[in-house]
Amino acid sequence: MMVRRKLGTGRWDKILMRKMTELSVAHNYDEAKEEWLATGRVWWAGNGEIPDWVSQTNHTGKCLCGHNVVYHFEIVNTENGLTECVGSDHINSYLIMRQIAEELKVDLETITDAQVQEWIKVRVGSMKEEAWWAENGDNFRMMFDKIKELDLWENVYIGQQYYSSKHRDYLYVKTIRKKASGQFGTTHYKMGSIVWRWNHPDNPKAQINTTGIPSDRIMQDLALLFILSDAKIEAMNKEKARLLALEEETLRWVEEQRIERERRNAERAEERRIADEKWEAERPAREAKRAERARLAEIERLYVKERKRLQRTNYLSEEPSDIFINNCQLYNIPVFDINFAVSDWELSFLSSLKRQMSEKNMTRLTQAQGRSLRELLNNSPTDKQVTYLRDLGYQGEIPTKLFATRKIKEMKENDEK
Repeated sequence: MMVRRKLGTGRWDKILMRKMTELSVAHNYDEAKEEWLATGRVWWAGNGEIPDWVSQTNHTGKCLCGHNVVYHFEIVNTENGLTECVGSDHINSYLIMRQIAEELKVDLETITDAQVQEWIKVRVGSMKEEAWWAENGDNFRMMFDKIKELDLWENVYIGQQYYSSKHRDYLYVKTIRKKASGQFGTTHYKMGSIVWRWNHPDNPKAQINTTGIPSDRIMQDLALLFILSDAKIEAMNKEKARLLALEEETLRWVEEQRIERERRNAERAEERRIADEKWEAERPAREAKRAERARLAEIERLYVKERKRLQRTNYLSEEPSDIFINNCQLYNIPVFDINFAVSDWELSFLSSLKRQMSEKNMTRLTQAQGRSLRELLNNSPTDKQVTYLRDLGYQGEIPTKLFATRKIKEMKENDEK
């Protein structure tokens, strides 16, 4: 924090204290200084016509103390209404502090040097800004408006190449060059973007929002680019015209492709419509063929089924081999034959087991096979078995297939005897 400056024993300070006291109601400086405060009005000698509040003091260009000044700060005596002007050396302390304290409605002792300096900075800056724009504004705007588009086209970094579908051509990525490189005025000088530094919306430090006036460096770059702008703008416009022509050609090509695509889609739709009509017209014949194929397939299926049933029936009706008989005895089951089969499944199952049990090196029956076989043999007797037993003269109960088989065997053996 800066130390607040107070009037001291210097020549100009003594003169100021004396004159402020002479113009005050009080008769000593300590009391007289309480009567004065800064109004906030500032005028700079380069800021055009002299305002009345400066000229009426009769010491334009000088502080109340007589010292030469550039900046004129108005002060007012709150007791008698007199106004005067002092320079920046004599305004940056008590006079400002009192004005700030009254403006903010705070105690005088709480005012900091930073607040004093900010007060001066704001008013001097605003005054300089107004003076600069009054003197240079029209010229700056004219040059800036001419080169601002060129600046964003020219003062950029050239990045990687990419394919632009909008132009159907390869272009380069461009990004704003925010800082210059190389020495100004040389062939290797790469200018930083003027627009970026001055008023680009993405730049939080744009000078239009900070200083309010362009820096000397911006003005140098602006002048240089303005001098070279005619040829550069012509080249830029030529390239932009080329890119625009490519865009328009791409739009035409896209439209042609759309029309061609719609034509092909219409053709395909018509082809599908004709094909659908033909498909519907041929449906009866197609369904008749399908029905005929299904009928022939069913005939073939029934033929194969009957052939297999006949083969299994014949096999089960054949005389059993010794191996088969022995294996039946081994498993304690009757020597089964066609009489034990009623359904197609039983016919298939028993013929399969007979083949297995007729093999010399018979594969052992699984638990599932044994269980199914015993259940089958314990089932009710077939109609054939019942009829056969009745023909042999048996009149008793016939509980199972196994009983019927054994009874048939027993009665046949008795008849033979």
